[in-house]
Amino acid sequence: MANFMRKIFISSLSLLCLLIATTAHAAEKPATLPEIEQELSLQAPNPEEIVKQSADQLPDAQPTKPPIIKTTTKPNLITAHNAFNKGLYKTAAKLAKRESKAGSADAAFLLGEIYRKGFGTQVDIKQALSWYRKAANMDHSEAAFTFGYALSQGIGLDKNISEAKLYFQKAAKADHLIAQYNLAIIYAGLAGQSADYTKAFKWFERAADQGHHQSQVDVSTLYSLGKGTKQNHTMAARYMQKAAQNGRSDAMVRYAIMAFNGKGIDRNLDQAVFWLKKAANLGQAVAQTRLSRLYYKGVGVKKDESIAVMLYRLALKSGAEDSWLEQEFNKLPEEFLEKGQKMANIWTKATAEQFIRLQN
Repeated sequence: MANFMRKIFISSLSLLCLLIATTAHAAEKPATLPEIEQELSLQAPNPEEIVKQSADQLPDAQPTKPPIIKTTTKPNLITAHNAFNKGLYKTAAKLAKRESKAGSADAAFLLGEIYRKGFGTQVDIKQALSWYRKAANMDHSEAAFTFGYALSQGIGLDKNISEAKLYFQKAAKADHLIAQYNLAIIYAGLAGQSADYTKAFKWFERAADQGHHQSQVDVSTLYSLGKGTKQNHTMAARYMQKAAQNGRSDAMVRYAIMAFNGKGIDRNLDQAVFWLKKAANLGQAVAQTRLSRLYYKGVGVKKDESIAVMLYRLALKSGAEDSWLEQEFNKLPEEFLEKGQKMANIWTKATAEQFIRLQN
């Protein structure tokens, strides 16, 4: 069930940040260095800017492996799992039913898997949910999460967020990573219930400390806002750095801006440029436009108008526009524009990696 723990099911919560103004003022004068720095300043998001993307199906099981079970000395349960492993699903179901009647949560969960995926029988979601519920009520964390998810989405039974929250709590208290995240989402007011940011922060933090990347971004944002916890820019930077180190390109941009502005950490242009380059290399359009500005002005990097043009042309491919850059590039000699465009045209992953190496 390892892939259960890697997926996000209710939603991909994004506490969106208004990172950088993308348009210039109508009467804007040619930017000086302080103005560039101000344009790169982090603006804290409003809680209303939280968005979610709902999933519409139960998490996939691994069809060739039995669910992970706790150490057991019950011979029927061991035999049931061995049979499951060998594809003898009817035998596994028969033995699991016997053990479930004797109060085995693992056996009940195994039956839920068998009926949900149709191992040796027809798919029967209602039957699967019945077994998940029995296992959950015997404190099986994976079953509690799965049944809570079904309740939250109205899959196989009526949607009931209040009841879903109870089952997520069961799993979350047993350190089920995704249950903690989904519980935090509910407490953040994203499932139609009133928000309790203190509890939302608690569960986001629990998930973040277990390595959940999105939760690390969300904890950072709540620290920045002072929502559900005391405002703490140092902790905000720390969690955003974790998410950046875990490969989140949006976190790379936000952490770069923190480093650029010296917010929560000492001002460090080298770190700001480093993370903007990494994010730009991943195709992050905001990073590409902000890095373009830095190359155009020679802030934190050697001034290079052609690289600035290249980065902005790459950002345009993702639909990111920057009126300030457009205005400034209109002042450039044609040779810089042509060179930058040619560089953008041949940009590949290999050239991106070479760019990072050469510029460091």
